[in-house]
Amino acid sequence: MITYSFFGASHGDGYGGTICGLPDGFVFSVEQVNEILALRKRGYGRSQRQTMDDKVRFEGFESDLVTVHGELRFFIANFSVEARPEITALRSGHSDVVGRARFPQLTVRQIAEQTSARNSVCYTVLGAICKQLLVEKGIFTYHYVEKIGGIASRNRYRFGLSEKEPYFQTLHCPCRYATGLMCTAIDNAREQGNSLGGVVAVGATGIPMGIGEIFPYDKRLDAVIAANLMGIPSVKGVAFGIGDKYASLDGVSAHDELSLSEEKIVYSTNKCGGIVSGLTTGQDILCHLTVKPVPTVKGVFTVDNITHEKVLQHYERADTCVVPNVGVIADSVLAFVLANQMIEQHLI
Repeated sequence: MITYSFFGASHGDGYGGTICGLPDGFVFSVEQVNEILALRKRGYGRSQRQTMDDKVRFEGFESDLVTVHGELRFFIANFSVEARPEITALRSGHSDVVGRARFPQLTVRQIAEQTSARNSVCYTVLGAICKQLLVEKGIFTYHYVEKIGGIASRNRYRFGLSEKEPYFQTLHCPCRYATGLMCTAIDNAREQGNSLGGVVAVGATGIPMGIGEIFPYDKRLDAVIAANLMGIPSVKGVAFGIGDKYASLDGVSAHDELSLSEEKIVYSTNKCGGIVSGLTTGQDILCHLTVKPVPTVKGVFTVDNITHEKVLQHYERADTCVVPNVGVIADSVLAFVLANQMIEQHLI
């Protein structure tokens, strides 16, 4: 079983952690981990802070290749370590109010530092390692943008093909036409001090049938995946397969078809998103994540924590759209969950 502990703050020295439970002797590439860390930071709609790539350092290793023997320790330095002023014009979409209710001994700024989405670098490192572990078993995780600001992709994603298109790198969207419209919408929102949300899909291909658990309910694979994906900052909903379309269908049209392939019974369609009763069907696992707009925006009225007067909420440098970047994090989180499950079933 893979376990981990992470530490750090958004404007402190950096983030780091310890990872245990990876197979002894497993060799992974630090360069490939750094490539995914860079992908997490880049993207259309990101703030100026995201112009420099993160680099991870693993304790005791100086070369690109790391061989696992016991626990792994890593650290990622922050580029910005300046002290930042206290926040008094509270933001309802951040942890400002609820964090103070839970931790009254901390300032709003201290809470914001602890709950910053920058802590996702740790989960990205963990997932980037797990992605390399899964590849050895022929399992690949992926993500793509389906919608930003009400603009939906016209094209369906094709694993391994869409990434080769140059425009895909802009917003991780498989549709050139939609990508152009999305970029324009992001530009408009940035000029207004506003932000945009959307929908991003995350999936895995090559995973065999029967991975997961049936009982207890909280150990079912879809429950574990959903719980981990919901922990990503800005994610407000997770749906598998056809998702909310199930609500409009009857039983005959809602469920997948079975067929015979090489003398084995297989799922020939994938409305369920690759999981039934907490177990994989052999089809792609496919989840759709609803991502809320970044809450640091101009024009929202709030209450000042000191004066109790009605004021405009605190505004500072912020991203305009993080939907593609949530996809990178979700891709890594899914890889961790699947690798961990495979290890628990002694398949890795």
